[in-house]
Amino acid sequence: MFYKLDENKNVVKYSLEEWSTFIESKISPNQRHVADEVINGKRISTVFIGLCHNYSPFDNETPIVFETMIFEDGESLDYEDRYTTWQEAEEGHKHAVQWVKDGCKEED
Repeated sequence: MFYKLDENKNVVKYSLEEWSTFIESKISPNQRHVADEVINGKRISTVFIGLCHNYSPFDNETPIVFETMIFEDGESLDYEDRYTTWQEAEEGHKHAVQWVKDGCKEED
């Protein structure tokens, strides 16, 4: 249920104690922030959260530990997406950026 990143940004399972030490440590934001940027007054943030958000009763092996959210004036917009790998998170961040550039419109 708890994960951290190794030196190659691979997701590795850890104990609660190891995870909390990792999350609370004074590591570089680059080690947990996949991407963070502001476009059209909206902040798009993609981070490694390390706590599994896979609540599927059919798949308890796939750790969902990255998240993209979009904020405006400090408030979360109705946009959230989660991923299992750093690479998926990078791609998801690009998608969120494009969504903002397209005016935050729902896809048809």
